[in-house]
Amino acid sequence: MKNYGEELAYWYLRLNGFFVLDNFVYHQTQHNRNGDADLLAVRLPYVKEKIGGSIDDWDEELFSCLKEYDIAGVLCEVKTGPRPNLTKTFNNHKVKYALNRIGFAELEVKEMLTQNESNFMLQYDGKQFLKLVVSEYEVQSTETFLTFSLEHIEDFIFSRIHTYERQKYTARHFFPSSLMQYMMYRKDKEKSYRRDSHE
Repeated sequence: MKNYGEELAYWYLRLNGFFVLDNFVYHQTQHNRNGDADLLAVRLPYVKEKIGGSIDDWDEELFSCLKEYDIAGVLCEVKTGPRPNLTKTFNNHKVKYALNRIGFAELEVKEMLTQNESNFMLQYDGKQFLKLVVSEYEVQSTETFLTFSLEHIEDFIFSRIHTYERQKYTARHFFPSSLMQYMMYRKDKEKSYRRDSHE
């Protein structure tokens, strides 16, 4: 089960046009332990949706890194503790495993991995792969991974709900997430409170 940070990050990626796997398992060799990544996501070019799926709906901060019309993958780790250990989060084995799972060709994987040690964004021939950390506590972005705060993620989701307030609220029970349903409920209550206070 996803914790609240992982669930917010999951819906952040979903609302930015990604298809998302949660608790993506790394199967190791017999001499190593298994492990998992919080989220692995892929986004195809020309994503479009009637409600919340136009170019103005995507997060500007995220798409200052991504090119909208390239195939994009994201390997995301969510940290809700005060002192996260990120030393092995994006090692070559994990990144290679994720690139293969998304479906990048061997040549693409090989070329991207040559960039792994020094870049949070791997790119090759119209394809991109972002190493992303979402953190409740302040964690600085580095050359090797990009960091978004949990607050930024939450603000984006609330902003999207606000933009499509009526549509999201009336469809809230179709979202398979009690957290998202609650956020839509809270936004509707805030709107009702503002309306009542001005009458």
